[in-house]
Amino acid sequence: MTKGGRMSSIDELVQRSVTLKRELLDYARKPRFDRAFRQEIRARFGRVVVVEDEGELSNFFDWFIQQHRLHDGRTVVDLFVEAHPELPDTEREFLLGWRDVREGVFEVTGRDGPVLHTVNVVDDLPYRIRTNTDGPIFDRMPPGSYIGSRIVPVHSDWLLSGTTALYSAQGQAGAYSTAVRLAAEQPALVFHNPQRVAHAWDLQRAQHAAFVAHFGSDEVTLGVDELDKAMRGYWDTYSGEPGTAPPTDLDWLDDAVETIGVIYDQQTGLGMYADYDLAQQAFADPDLMRRPRHKEIVKAYLHDDTVDPVPLQRLSARHPDNADRVLRAATGKPAFTWHEHGEQLLRKYKADWYASSHLPRLTVLSDRLAAHIRAGLRE
Repeated sequence: MTKGGRMSSIDELVQRSVTLKRELLDYARKPRFDRAFRQEIRARFGRVVVVEDEGELSNFFDWFIQQHRLHDGRTVVDLFVEAHPELPDTEREFLLGWRDVREGVFEVTGRDGPVLHTVNVVDDLPYRIRTNTDGPIFDRMPPGSYIGSRIVPVHSDWLLSGTTALYSAQGQAGAYSTAVRLAAEQPALVFHNPQRVAHAWDLQRAQHAAFVAHFGSDEVTLGVDELDKAMRGYWDTYSGEPGTAPPTDLDWLDDAVETIGVIYDQQTGLGMYADYDLAQQAFADPDLMRRPRHKEIVKAYLHDDTVDPVPLQRLSARHPDNADRVLRAATGKPAFTWHEHGEQLLRKYKADWYASSHLPRLTVLSDRLAAHIRAGLRE
């Protein structure tokens, strides 16, 4: 409360958020969003939605409204604000801030009236959290406990959004496992902490230098049967602890794959690319794009959003006179030129990659999460 008994603007917005969220939910249920919602829920849960925890579905809907970019690049929140020009500027700013969701596992360190003091185990930053539900909810979150939640900004504080999972102090292992999963699935969550960003860049530069020293280049093409041994050798050299490198994950490879391109790009980090030898051959001799395997691998590099732009960028730079012919065959666009249309094409198919391209590719966990992982490996 401020002097004279008036609520602070934060308190007012927290109370107002109840109505705003209800109106936003109603707006999001309009038929205009049905197609996009069906596409995204199918991508997340499959054709038949089966979830053990209803909170997971609630948080998905929260994500869809606040963060999912529709075909024009805007969110449902953006459109809601545009549809309500009568909203005061403070409320418009408040709503648009809901796009800046912080998701994490928060260790409760204390409480000051309506404010819960926490530290996010994912990014190791402090957060003052409020709720627009009944106050007693915080009574179930004593110091030493953990909450898994999505939060949105309200001035300098944060507001619970979506469904909150509770972990007792005795449930620390479960809380840490959830934090590790979040960091692995959404590395950008870790990098809200600028110290983590700086540390990750340092590690990435060191690993890149070690890769070049080990292989003689930052790019190497290996047979599938050579990959594990070669990568173990690199990691053993980098760590200085021979025999400690974990096995290389090969589960993502199809049985027909014969070669793997391993590229440690200084900016984009370590990447592995199936049948990279075929792609190199196609860019060296575009006539090979008449062969199904060569054409399909180039198209896969382009259309698969799990493949970053690095191989196509490198091969186009290496063979500038051939890139146009190769990508015309891959796209079916006879007027395509790499110089004029290349970046636009990559941004179309690699939008998520470009959105986070300013971040390192290494995820640096806190000491306690790293210790939790090591303990799990020993069990």
